[in-house]
Amino acid sequence: MKKKIITLVLLSAFSLLHAQSKIEMVLDTYMQAWAEHNITKIDTFYAEDVAWYDLPSDSITKGKKEMSKAITDAFMGYVPDMYWAKNGDVFVSGNTITYEWVYGGTFNGMWGEVEIKNKKFSIKGISTTTINSDGKIVFQKDYYDMYSFQKQLGLIP
Repeated sequence: MKKKIITLVLLSAFSLLHAQSKIEMVLDTYMQAWAEHNITKIDTFYAEDVAWYDLPSDSITKGKKEMSKAITDAFMGYVPDMYWAKNGDVFVSGNTITYEWVYGGTFNGMWGEVEIKNKKFSIKGISTTTINSDGKIVFQKDYYDMYSFQKQLGLIP
């Protein structure tokens, strides 16, 4: 009886670790697509019914086509040399992964009605990403330091 219980415990632990590593692998390859600035590849990570919550704008974008355009425009559109990398803790619970990151680059473009040229920046944030059993992102929530971003762009004294 003890052997059966130990076997079941070990199998459960192995299954949990396998699921956790799959979630982390999806996130790592997703972030690699961002590092490559490959919008077509980034788009392949989203489920058709994906949703993205952006805390600083307090907005939700729904649908694969809409999210792909909105998120890549927001984070790559005016920052051709952008980088986004994990830089802290990573937590996996079920099919959701929460991770700290840093995002930065050189901003060139319009911020509202203000034109910004060649402003380097680097901000910290935390995201929570939920991945379905097909390995597709179904929900992403991004929380980041908009104050620091605007300050580095010279929009706030």
